[in-house]
Amino acid sequence: MGGLKEPDFEKINAIAPDLIVISARQAESYKEFSEIAPTIYLGVDSTRYMDSFKENMITLGKIFGKEAIVKQELAKIDSAIKNLNKKATASDKQALIVLANEGKVSAYGPGSRFGLIHDVFGVKPVDSNIKASTHGQSISFEYIVDKNPDYLFVIDRSAVVGGQSGAKQVIEYELVKKTTAFKEGHIVYLDPNYWYLSGGGSPLSLRWYGKLSKA
Repeated sequence: MGGLKEPDFEKINAIAPDLIVISARQAESYKEFSEIAPTIYLGVDSTRYMDSFKENMITLGKIFGKEAIVKQELAKIDSAIKNLNKKATASDKQALIVLANEGKVSAYGPGSRFGLIHDVFGVKPVDSNIKASTHGQSISFEYIVDKNPDYLFVIDRSAVVGGQSGAKQVIEYELVKKTTAFKEGHIVYLDPNYWYLSGGGSPLSLRWYGKLSKA
């Protein structure tokens, strides 16, 4: 069907969809999509992540006549998040979220595209001054050592955009081995398929809950 930002409209037209659902990466092509079939935009707003996520799920439930199932699944997610938030807020552990890409590292804090770890799940940020942005704040390994997070959450962008997966080699640099996160085995490599490519789906919340609840 083409790429995330360069869809193959001829192929999409050929399969004659009844509905096209797009997100942020396809927003600029809304006109072209709508000429093929009814098109709706269901992107997630990172500043109000769960509210926009729920609104999108309710919309899909109405379209497909699955309102009851959606309501049931949203209740499960709410319960899982409530339990995780209770555990996270009771802990004094602090975390840093980073995106590894071709040898470079960017940090994400509250209000960012990955900020639900802090904003929704309740995990305390090791640095509350990270500028919220789509592409993150460029950081050095010295920064990671200086902040010394208890948990380091890593998203490997290269692994899902055609590059080679090498986040572990990049992150577990000699300096980073001095951090509490490394010493206590708390460097967590999040699945980039969920976190980078398809954020906004319920598997993201549930899989993340399962990973952290075991920590």
